[in-house]
Amino acid sequence: MKGEMFFGSLRDMWGLGDPEETPERWREISPALKLDRVRAPILFQLPEQEYMYALDYVIPLMRTHRADVYVFSHEPHQKFQPRHKLAAYERNVDWFRFWLQGYEDGAASKQAQYARWREMRAESGKSAADKP
Repeated sequence: MKGEMFFGSLRDMWGLGDPEETPERWREISPALKLDRVRAPILFQLPEQEYMYALDYVIPLMRTHRADVYVFSHEPHQKFQPRHKLAAYERNVDWFRFWLQGYEDGAASKQAQYARWREMRAESGKSAADKP
């Protein structure tokens, strides 16, 4: 039932049918078809259901150090579990402070995220000729 509602809303709200049925709409809005345009790093904090639908663009972005991805189980689009909300809000602040201010929180529990983000920053500074 949920799947039918989801796909029905894609058709009604976005004019999307099967990709073979509405290829022009998919070319217009699909991030998977525009990965070459992604220049800035992206932080994804997704419920598991949305993550599954995002794999076609999330994985290539992760492999090329342009995305960091966190998946929350048992959450709808709007997170409601207090610990998930707190984790997402803290990570959002850390993310923007890192990328916009060059700031890193010294908490030991956050060192792994900063190591990933430093690697992403190093990769983003390479020229196109340096990248695989």
